[in-house]
Amino acid sequence: MRLQFKISVFFIFLFIQGAIFAQGNAKNKAKFPKYDVVGTFNNGLAKVKFEKKWGFIDTSGVEVVPPRYHEVGDFVDGLARVRVNEKWGLVDTTGAVIIKPTFHWIYDFEGDRAKVLLDNQIYYMNRKGQRVE
Repeated sequence: MRLQFKISVFFIFLFIQGAIFAQGNAKNKAKFPKYDVVGTFNNGLAKVKFEKKWGFIDTSGVEVVPPRYHEVGDFVDGLARVRVNEKWGLVDTTGAVIIKPTFHWIYDFEGDRAKVLLDNQIYYMNRKGQRVE
């Protein structure tokens, strides 16, 4: 019974998140019709999809990170995950690549470190990509 409740809550959460994203996308898509998808603005930037690639624009529509990634995450504390093929890296709000896409997964930073997955090993790295304990 308890597991069913957790599963139900999870799906409700996903539905609400999808609805919020769709609502933000429709509003922003009208402002920036060039893009197939326009996300909500976070840290002054929105993720955009153009011809099957993802990047980021600022509030005036200037491409800060041109669409060149297979997938991107939202900015959290000034960094966003970006995926090239099956590897993940990080970019900052200026579009500079902070960590080249080399990881199988990167979790959000908690303070100055993030959990990463590389070659079936999970460990923590700092904002420079160095392994830390």
